[in-house]
Amino acid sequence: MIISCFSDEIDPSLDIQIRVIRELGLRHLEIRTMDDVNVMDLPPSKLREIRRRTDSEGLTITCVSSPVGKEYVSCSRASILGKVKDACDRAHEFGCPYVRVFSFYPGDMNRTEALPYAVEHLKAMAEQAGKEGIVLVMEGGEKTIGAHGSFSRRILEEVASPHLRCAFDPAAFVAEGDDPMRDCYPVLKDYIEYVHIKDACYDDEERYAAGEGQGGIPELLDSLRKREDLIISLEPHLSYAGRMRGFSGIEPFRHAHKALTDILKGLGISYR
Repeated sequence: MIISCFSDEIDPSLDIQIRVIRELGLRHLEIRTMDDVNVMDLPPSKLREIRRRTDSEGLTITCVSSPVGKEYVSCSRASILGKVKDACDRAHEFGCPYVRVFSFYPGDMNRTEALPYAVEHLKAMAEQAGKEGIVLVMEGGEKTIGAHGSFSRRILEEVASPHLRCAFDPAAFVAEGDDPMRDCYPVLKDYIEYVHIKDACYDDEERYAAGEGQGGIPELLDSLRKREDLIISLEPHLSYAGRMRGFSGIEPFRHAHKALTDILKGLGISYR
């Protein structure tokens, strides 16, 4: 398996992120914010600087962790497709194949009523990404239409595109009351392209390092052990978990990394 990380979980500064990543022996990262500015708002000069720095350090950027789809499903299709095009351009700048997206908030509708609208948006988004040679990985974010495994499955099944796949996030499913391994993995396993590593407990807003919560992360990794090129990305949220991002800090991030690698070693799963 390939371990990546949301590098802004370490520190806002790219210099500190790189130092800690190298100390931990990591070789991959994804960009969500830099210096507390969202990746979608970074100017071209900053994108080029990030690419130069990561290339010079021998680091690979695996994903543009955009917030696209964290908006009401009643939003403009043209606006959404413009954001997808922009996110894909940023992925090209970083030389990465993935853009993280969400499945929209239902707003005044319930999830069942909102589902067809989300499907149509995401179908158009996948078509746009396909033109760009990019794969969108959809996270089942809290309170979104795809927050439950069954709804994520319906979206992915109805969109039916190789350019829309699943970013499996156990903690997000726990936050919605799903059992990730019982309720979500069986219906989503054929769509999993990417995994976010953070843990959670039911009726608890805190987030935990892998294996310290009720997200079934050891079981999940064991089930995916044959996926040698699967990217599993550390997103611990150990200090706080906000609507648009979370944060851990240097020492909590080190703890989260050790918790993950201890699980992989215990399972006999190789990683890089």
